[in-house]
Amino acid sequence: MTEPIIARTHALVARHWTTMVPYAILAVLIVMTVSVNPATLRPSWLANSFDSAFSLILVAVGQTFTLLVGGFDLSVGGTICVTNSLMAVNAGPTVGGQVMWALISLAIGLGVGAFNGWAIHATGMQPFIVTLATGSVGYGVALLILKIDGGNVSPSFSNALLARFGSVTLSMILTIILVLLWLWFRRTDAGLSLFAVGSDARAAHLNGVRVASTTILAYAVSGGFAALAGIYRTAQVASGSPTAGQAFVILSIAAAVVGGTAIGGGFGGIVGTVVGAFVLRGIADLLVFLRVSSYWSALVQGVLLILAVGASAVVTLRKRGMVAS
Repeated sequence: MTEPIIARTHALVARHWTTMVPYAILAVLIVMTVSVNPATLRPSWLANSFDSAFSLILVAVGQTFTLLVGGFDLSVGGTICVTNSLMAVNAGPTVGGQVMWALISLAIGLGVGAFNGWAIHATGMQPFIVTLATGSVGYGVALLILKIDGGNVSPSFSNALLARFGSVTLSMILTIILVLLWLWFRRTDAGLSLFAVGSDARAAHLNGVRVASTTILAYAVSGGFAALAGIYRTAQVASGSPTAGQAFVILSIAAAVVGGTAIGGGFGGIVGTVVGAFVLRGIADLLVFLRVSSYWSALVQGVLLILAVGASAVVTLRKRGMVAS
């Protein structure tokens, strides 16, 4: 990888990662929520919020990788359905069984994602077609595993993943670890390659970036995190569902885009995605406290996504002008 593409990419990343818009939105939501329900200032509420949002955080983190390379992943819903159903039916009460099926579920997610990345790069098909197809297969497989909501989730499995250490939850700790790992990874050659491919795949290839392996990596990460979301959801709701992942497709894209990751690739990151996930969660909570119908939550989230996509399009045009200069 030559210095010019690294230098331009690094400058691009540095300029945009500190965007404050999602942070400002979250701050406003927090102020409004506290004013309506002061109980949200309690540590227990923060702990519950992390546990509730963590499934979305996981799948949205993976989705961020595909957005950074200029794609998106519609198969995450099917992957969550399969892994949630597998874990609910097969994990059992023993630690060995739970670990084994968690590893199998993770391998499935990584495999589906890697196939998506390979197919998109090798065939030139649009991510929409490839990931929609694999996602549909996932939904079908989930229905073969578990026809209706249910399963037999061991309390020990739920207790392990929902563990609390005083007012600190395991989901908080894992979220912080994910953010720290991202802050390191985004400065490595592999991390910068994500931004380079998303900015201009042809120019990245001409400058020595391995576009194929970077694309496969991005989609494999997305599939892996979708599998982790399915595993966590199993513990969270102590049940399985063949339709568990359907809502996460749009929500994961929305969380990443609201958090500042561009549709079309080239800039963004996990820190903003985590904030975006809490913005979506905060909207739902605020409307509940205001005793507003849950239908309004989807409407407000949709309007916010439209505004975020519009802002993303504007910044993407500026980004392309910057890279070309």
